[in-house]
Amino acid sequence: MSLHLSQLAGGATKAVDSVGQESVDVYVFLARQFAAGDVSTNYLFQFVFRSFYRIDNAGLTSDFKSEYFRLMEDARVRGDVDLKAVVLALRPFPNRKGQQTLQFSFTTKLANTVRSDYPIYDSEVARVFGFGTPYNYRPFEDRLDRYLACYERIRDAYSEILATDALLEPRERFRRQYGVTPDMMPEMKVLDFIMWRAGKLGLKVRGADH
Repeated sequence: MSLHLSQLAGGATKAVDSVGQESVDVYVFLARQFAAGDVSTNYLFQFVFRSFYRIDNAGLTSDFKSEYFRLMEDARVRGDVDLKAVVLALRPFPNRKGQQTLQFSFTTKLANTVRSDYPIYDSEVARVFGFGTPYNYRPFEDRLDRYLACYERIRDAYSEILATDALLEPRERFRRQYGVTPDMMPEMKVLDFIMWRAGKLGLKVRGADH
C-alpha cells in the first residue's frame, strides 16, 4: 500500500498527548470486564461501554442495545466477528424515529472489543484516510459494501504500519505516558487510539492507491 505518513508522524506526539488517561483507563476496564465472562448480563460493562462509545447518544432503542450486546456475547464465545453479519442482524431494529439505520461504526466497536485486529471505524478515522461517508440515498447494501471496502484498506494500512515499525516513537510514547503494557493493550489498539485522535486533529495518512 506504500503509505505516506509524514503529516501524521509530525503531529503524532500531539495526538498521543490528547488521548488522555481517562480514555485509556476506561478501555482497560472494559477489556478486563469483557474477558471476565458473559457481557450480555454484565450491566456495568454495558453501561460503561455505551457511555464510552456514545451509543446512548445515537437515538437507538433498548431493543437494539439488547441485541447488540447479545451479538457481542456470541462473538466473544466464538472469538471472532463477521462484520457484515452483525450489521445485517442489527438492521431490523429501527431507531427511535422509526428509521432503519446502518450502524457500521458501532459494529466495528463491537468487533474491536472481541479482537484488537479489528480497528475502530468512525468519522475521525475515516478523515485520517480521506474516506467520505456513503450517501444515505444509496441502497443499504451498496453503502455497506462501501464501508467494508474502506475498512479493509484501513486494516491493511494498520498492518503495514506495524509490520514496518512505522510510527514506533509515538507508539512507545503512548505506552510510557499512559502506563499500559502489551498484556493490558495490544499494539494494534495503541495505534487505534493514535489514529482516532489524529482524525480529531485533522491529520492525514495517504496511500499510493488513494
